[in-house]
This record gives sequence, C-alpha cells and structure tokens, in this order.
Amino acid sequence: MKVMLKVKEWETRKQKHQRKRGSYKSALRLLLVFIWIAIIWSMSAQSYQQQDIQPWLQKLSQKMHIGLILPDVQFTYSGHEYSLKQNPYAFVEFFFRKTAHVFVYAVLAALVYGGLRYKRVNIRTGILMALIVVALIASMDEYIQQFSPERTSSIRDVGVDLIGGCFGIAVYAAIRALFKKK
Repeated sequence: MKVMLKVKEWETRKQKHQRKRGSYKSALRLLLVFIWIAIIWSMSAQSYQQQDIQPWLQKLSQKMHIGLILPDVQFTYSGHEYSLKQNPYAFVEFFFRKTAHVFVYAVLAALVYGGLRYKRVNIRTGILMALIVVALIASMDEYIQQFSPERTSSIRDVGVDLIGGCFGIAVYAAIRALFKKK
C-alpha cells in the first residue's frame, strides 16, 4: 500500500513538473512573438533612407562589372512606376522589400501557429488565429509607416503580408510533419 502511495505521489510530482515546464515553454513562445512584433514595428518606424539598398546595389554592380542589356519590364504598384530598364536598382529593391515582407510575416505566422499548436489548438483554429494576428500586425505596421519619412502605406502590403503568413504556416506544418515521421 505504501509503495502505491509513493508511486502516485511521484506521478503527481512528475505531472506538476511537466505542467510547470510547459508553462515556461508557453511563456517563451509568447515572448518570441512579442519580440518579433517589436522588430517588425521598429523596421516600420525607420525612414526610407535608413532602409534604402540602392546605393549598395550600385556599388555591387560596379564591382561585378554588370553590363547586361536589360529587358523592358515595367509595372505600377501603389502609384509608383517600376521599370527594370530605366531604373534597375529601384526595381530590384522593390522585390527585395516585398520578399522581406513575406519573410517577416512568415516568421510571425509560424511563431503564432506553432505556439497555438503547442497548446493543442485545433489546426483550423490555429491557422485562422495566426492569420488574424498577421492581418492585425500588418495593418498596424502600415499605419505606423504613414508617419515615417518618405514611406508609404498600402493595403496591398497587408495582402503581401498575409501571403507570407500562409507561407510561414505551410512551412511550419511541413517541417513538423517531416520530423513526426522520423
């Protein structure tokens, strides 16, 4: 009888330890989400000049002696004209910035979704909640950019951010499935 009580007492201690450890992991995941949001907002508060990569691209192209004849690819995004032939540095920078949007919000969505899945939230609910967080943070990000010098805010960027969020969830789910199989 005493042995049974000791086993039950040990199991209770083990369960308490696991719950405590789980709450630390949950707090760490939540902290990572808030740190990532702070990083996003700090980048939004920067001026265009602080984020401009065109001078770097120009130096790089001079060092590499790029002398290609570029095709005439043009498009308009949020009222700005981009032309590969007329201004290749602005063209490349545009794609760099949009890729950065996708990456930053992919990480945010993966952090949120991963935290929710850790808490055993339903897959659909986790996806929906992660994308809601992405939409809210992206909308606030665009709002903050209105007050940054020479920056523009665009609802289209929120769409790009949501695409990034979907990509982040998909990558997270694929990696998780891969590791579950092993």
